[in-house]
Amino acid sequence: MGKLRINIGLLAVSATLLTGCMGIETQVVDELQLATAAGFKHIKDDEIEATISFPVFLTDKTVKNATLTATDTLNKELRDRQNLKSEKPIISGKLEVILFDRQLAERGFFDHLDSLMRDPSIGSKVFVVVLDDDPKDVLSKQYGNKDTGIYLSNIIQQNIETGLIPKTNLHLFTYNYYAEGKDPAIPIMAQSKDGVGIRALGLFKHDKLVHQIEKDELFFYKVLFDSNSSGETMAIKFNEDKKASIINVESTRKYEVLQPMSNAEIKIKVKAKMMIREYNNGLLNKDKMKEMENFIKKRFEEKSAELIQQFQQKGTDPLGIGEQVRTRTRNWDKKKWDELYPNIPITVQAEIEMIESGLIN
Repeated sequence: MGKLRINIGLLAVSATLLTGCMGIETQVVDELQLATAAGFKHIKDDEIEATISFPVFLTDKTVKNATLTATDTLNKELRDRQNLKSEKPIISGKLEVILFDRQLAERGFFDHLDSLMRDPSIGSKVFVVVLDDDPKDVLSKQYGNKDTGIYLSNIIQQNIETGLIPKTNLHLFTYNYYAEGKDPAIPIMAQSKDGVGIRALGLFKHDKLVHQIEKDELFFYKVLFDSNSSGETMAIKFNEDKKASIINVESTRKYEVLQPMSNAEIKIKVKAKMMIREYNNGLLNKDKMKEMENFIKKRFEEKSAELIQQFQQKGTDPLGIGEQVRTRTRNWDKKKWDELYPNIPITVQAEIEMIESGLIN
């Protein structure tokens, strides 16, 4: 027992000495401003308005949202200006969401993102978002008894978990930015009378926003994007009277690239099992299920082809078709691929199976 006390004492002394020698600075949470959200808005030329949001915990256990705003051309200068207005040092270690207004996203924001990535306290799982509103306005509002950064982060996270949007974060944006044959895609958020929500998926060419996928198109994109996916939902209308809601139970997709780095056709083959969640035209029988299978197959192939053509026209490759080509050839040439990509015939072949929903008679 005595030896144990001695060993614990030695460990404590060693830790104290190491802390002193290494110059590790201890910080008390109550003496810091822990930023959970940061928003950037283009003002003019290279001038940027930056707003940070942080929680203030009140004595009655409620959370009050507070913000600080500054304007400058350099991110580090922005932080210094914000600190000049703050009674406590601003720390980015708890950052959950980074917002860029649409104008800045269309101009390109990687320089600002790169500066944030160089901050070792900022984690790679931070969400990066395009905002269709003024970041200062959104971050200044109180959304119930909840910190704004956590509130926005929870919206994105639950949409990822339920399969409505693909996984996204700072690390993935950076990876796809540098990748040869793939471009980044991140959520576009907007205010409504009910709060803030995801309204589309923004598509980038390098670091510039060039296109977006609307909410009613996300189902098709998500199934095309993931090699294995499930949980995506879609509402379909057969005619004025027949409507249904379906869920993707399980799907896989494979690429067929027979002649890489050429104008030859590329095929994307999708195999999916889907289930009816809701149907408004009586009970479903086998004939109706077969009719629905054929309708969804045709709809999926046509809509997927439309999306891919839009991607090619805008010069963005969020599906990573170029990456699929690159992994299948030793003759990869990024410059040549950029020339080929807009005109290559890319087709989608779908095999849809409607499985029992409990509503069939």
